[in-house]
Amino acid sequence: METGGNVLNDRLSFAVAARMSRRLSLLALSLIMGAAVSACSDEASDARNKAQTTTEAPAPHQVKWLDLGHQITPAQWLVSRREASLRPVDDADVQRVAARLDAAHGVYRESERMIANRSAQLSDMLAPLGIEESAISLLDDLTGIANDAGMTEGFGAVTQHYFNLRSAKLTREDALADLKARYSGKRS
Repeated sequence: METGGNVLNDRLSFAVAARMSRRLSLLALSLIMGAAVSACSDEASDARNKAQTTTEAPAPHQVKWLDLGHQITPAQWLVSRREASLRPVDDADVQRVAARLDAAHGVYRESERMIANRSAQLSDMLAPLGIEESAISLLDDLTGIANDAGMTEGFGAVTQHYFNLRSAKLTREDALADLKARYSGKRS
């Protein structure tokens, strides 16, 4: 009996040892894979960091939409967006546009960044129709309408309405007069 028990014990020991060996192999493989993946992500992270530090910010004319993360002011972007380099904050045109954006923000209750984006977007939407109006002139005109009419609509809604009027072949003056008449009865 003792020999049968030894054989059984030997077989059990062998089975346990084989399972433990497989587990250790899987554990070792997991550790190796984890180290490899970690090294890859470190290399990718290092590459991204190097790219970010060696790459300069895009020129204003390359920025199609001013995101929250951009380091330039909405006024700088609007004034510089058709130029190769960024104008400084103390530039007279930048300061005038900054004041206009502030006034539009007060009337439309939208951020200066969104108002700048919508002005630029409207200018870009009109261009394929053969209507050349700068984002700054649109900002000036629509802010003037808002001040005169006591706007309750958002800037985005007003720019869309202006686009629709201009698309319907109304002149700039007629479209602005229509907006002024339409919104002058809507006081806050």
